[in-house]
Amino acid sequence: MEITLSKDQYEKLLELVYLGNWMVNAYRTDDYLEEYSEVVSHIFARAEEAGLEDKAVKDEIENKYLPSYDFEESMQDFISEYDSFCFWEELINRLAERDAVRDFGSTPLDKIDLEEYLEKKDKYLRKYEQEVEENGLRNFELVKES
Repeated sequence: MEITLSKDQYEKLLELVYLGNWMVNAYRTDDYLEEYSEVVSHIFARAEEAGLEDKAVKDEIENKYLPSYDFEESMQDFISEYDSFCFWEELINRLAERDAVRDFGSTPLDKIDLEEYLEKKDKYLRKYEQEVEENGLRNFELVKES
């Protein structure tokens, strides 16, 4: 297969490949998915040819091409924005789900009317979205029931 890219398109491809591998592997330890890193190496191996030699370095020991330190640093804003977005979305969603289910008391989950649940969840989503927008985490507290 052959793909023709402009220098700018290739640079965006480097960014996408790096960020995709980061999303798949950044949190992994023992279960690191090496096949994604191999794709990164394959794509970054052509950086010099594309006039983007500052974006990649060769690991002589592993015989692999890796993103350069400066390249990785240039991706940190994307990663931080993504992490922040995911944090708030997940927090708000999980709190809304918790509170919506709580509204049904002891009703078994399989007996809860889906439409009613979604309406309740939506109400809580809007409530938590407004709270987070106005106050961030300032008013969130861990309260242990005795």
